[in-house]
Amino acid sequence: MAPSLREPQVCASLARRKRLERGGVSWVTLLLVLGLAAGAYAAVVFVPAMVLHYEVKQVVRDYGNQAIKNLDDAALLDGMVRKIRSLQTVDGVDEAGRRVRLPVVDLAKRDVTWERSFQPPSLHVEFEYPRTLELPWLDRKLERVYRVDLTMDQTRADWGPSR
Repeated sequence: MAPSLREPQVCASLARRKRLERGGVSWVTLLLVLGLAAGAYAAVVFVPAMVLHYEVKQVVRDYGNQAIKNLDDAALLDGMVRKIRSLQTVDGVDEAGRRVRLPVVDLAKRDVTWERSFQPPSLHVEFEYPRTLELPWLDRKLERVYRVDLTMDQTRADWGPSR
């Protein structure tokens, strides 16, 4: 009696295996392919914006490090804003209708909070910038606001007596 109870299970598993061998797709495979496609689409949309935001924060950290030896905050702020504006540009049209290259991060000095504290030595840099993300094949755009808020230690390193 035991062999006859096993026969339907064996037949069902053989039928399933043969169906998959013929090129049939299971729901698990379909779900995995759809998940991978959605992940790739999200990467195409969001990764370039995240990479640019990382680069912006690296520029701020670079100018924060320069501020340890250079006390000219106006020159540092001006250089930082110019560098951030030059990181990435897109084609656009100016007020006169001419085609020009426009910065993706359209930052102005008045938008940046640059505060130096001497006790303890620190530098606080804060600003926000909007970014429009285009969704391919959906003909939609997303508006995101990215925020940079860094407080950097300005203490000079003490490497001990020089030899």
